[in-house]
Amino acid sequence: MSRIKRSISGLVLAGFSAVLLTGCAGSPPSLTGNWKADDGTAMKVIMSDGRCKGMYYSGGQPLDIGGGMTCSLSDNKGSNGRYSLVVSQPPNQATFQVEFGGNDSATVYSGSKKLFTMARQ
Repeated sequence: MSRIKRSISGLVLAGFSAVLLTGCAGSPPSLTGNWKADDGTAMKVIMSDGRCKGMYYSGGQPLDIGGGMTCSLSDNKGSNGRYSLVVSQPPNQATFQVEFGGNDSATVYSGSKKLFTMARQ
């Protein structure tokens, strides 16, 4: 009986390890940090608690009406291979797409239009 229990325990542990590794492999890169954009705008700042600066764009141009701004990145890529980024500065909210080029480079799109590429500083 103890041999069967050990076998079952081993299978359960192996399955659990596989789930953990798969979860880690699918995680998006982090946006946390200071980013310099190629569109000449001010430094973009994204904090670990979701607060951000300089990330809200309207009509292809940056817009800051004052007050708090938050950024939330999806956990998974969409069908277009990009992550969704929701930027809110009440009462404004917009969803953009982010394509990572490694951990320190990201391109932000509004629909199919590229807004800017940014590099972590």
